[in-house]
Amino acid sequence: MHAVNGEHPPIPEMRLTVTLAVLAAALGLARPQCFSTRDDFSVKINNDISGITDFGLELYRQLAPPQSSENFFFSPYSIWTAFTLAYFSTGGETAAQLRRALRVDDQVATLKLWRALEAMYERRQAATTDYTFRTANRHYVDRRLDVRPCIAELLRAELEAIDFRDVSAAGTINRFAFEKTNGKISDVVSTRELERAVMAIVNAAYFKSTWQMQFDPEYTQPMPFYATPEQLHTVPMMVLDSSLNYGDFSQIAARVVELPYKGKTMSMFIFLPSEEGPGGFTKMVSRLSANNLRAATNAELLNKRLVEVQLPRFKLNVKVKGLIPALMNIGITDIFSYDKANFTTLGPLRDVAVRTVIHKAFVEVNEEGTEAAAVTVAIAPVRSFIPRIPFYCNRPFLFLIRDNDTRNILFMGAYKDPTTAT
Repeated sequence: MHAVNGEHPPIPEMRLTVTLAVLAAALGLARPQCFSTRDDFSVKINNDISGITDFGLELYRQLAPPQSSENFFFSPYSIWTAFTLAYFSTGGETAAQLRRALRVDDQVATLKLWRALEAMYERRQAATTDYTFRTANRHYVDRRLDVRPCIAELLRAELEAIDFRDVSAAGTINRFAFEKTNGKISDVVSTRELERAVMAIVNAAYFKSTWQMQFDPEYTQPMPFYATPEQLHTVPMMVLDSSLNYGDFSQIAARVVELPYKGKTMSMFIFLPSEEGPGGFTKMVSRLSANNLRAATNAELLNKRLVEVQLPRFKLNVKVKGLIPALMNIGITDIFSYDKANFTTLGPLRDVAVRTVIHKAFVEVNEEGTEAAAVTVAIAPVRSFIPRIPFYCNRPFLFLIRDNDTRNILFMGAYKDPTTAT
């Protein structure tokens, strides 16, 4: 058996994030309940994962107000995965709230989908060297907890028993996060944050790849970036002149360009507001819905055009603030209350509640790709006299990294302030 408990650790990817939920609690009695052994696991998997996009966009709106001047970056998939793992341990209204907010089905169907996604990413990773994308989950539980046998069997790959009273508990969790993110995220939790903890649920995700068409470092040069029309910064601006998927979407008041990674299975999509200034960014985000986000990243709705992209070279390290209020605002409330949280599917406990949620994210974008120095491939862009569409990211823009096969948004962020992006 492995482990149990919740929070957000960092993921190492082009964007790196980890999701960890620490549940401080007192041990107690609970009604016997288990969703696994008597349920029908032969039911066909519902492989529609559009709900993850819906969840991520709603959470983004809560965490990153469009009027904010700060950079932002997170992995909605990491947070969704961590709280889905928590869902398997809950019952009653706590489970119902998670089911609705996470946009999932009952626990049996969700576990099947969760395992299918896990197996699919592992299978694809084993078959390619074009990119690296890995996720890892750990459900740490205190050795004193009596985990129900059926849950211990179903989650045997994730559950790990540790002694939360020992000062080494924080080191165990931090080491897992550090190793699974290739050293990009460390020091996720402290001993103080684990005081009274009996569970910690951790997800770590890591992505790394090079661009399909790389930016030539020789063309990178200092250029202006307008945080606002009046606030000018000088940034190292990368330049790419190439045939790319491009779209102009009045529905979201933005232009969109796709920058594929090697092999084209993964892509970065950049959303550049049609209007300049903070008002343009706010209008874009206010019009962005899950449906038109999917439409704007649908290759069939984009056109292959010659585009000159100017994109800042940047690196972001973000510790997301206010996750618990944000999750409560989208309907996950009982899990944070000692009086209401129901973890009886996991075992005989009561007075257990999630009290801390930590999410750290890292991303580095440079001429080679995303996440520095793994593979270097120099591609000289073809130049001609055919007119180019200018796509100059010289003002705040939204960006995301998507798995094109499943249309799953793995990471999402906003670049607004160059002074904190190095």
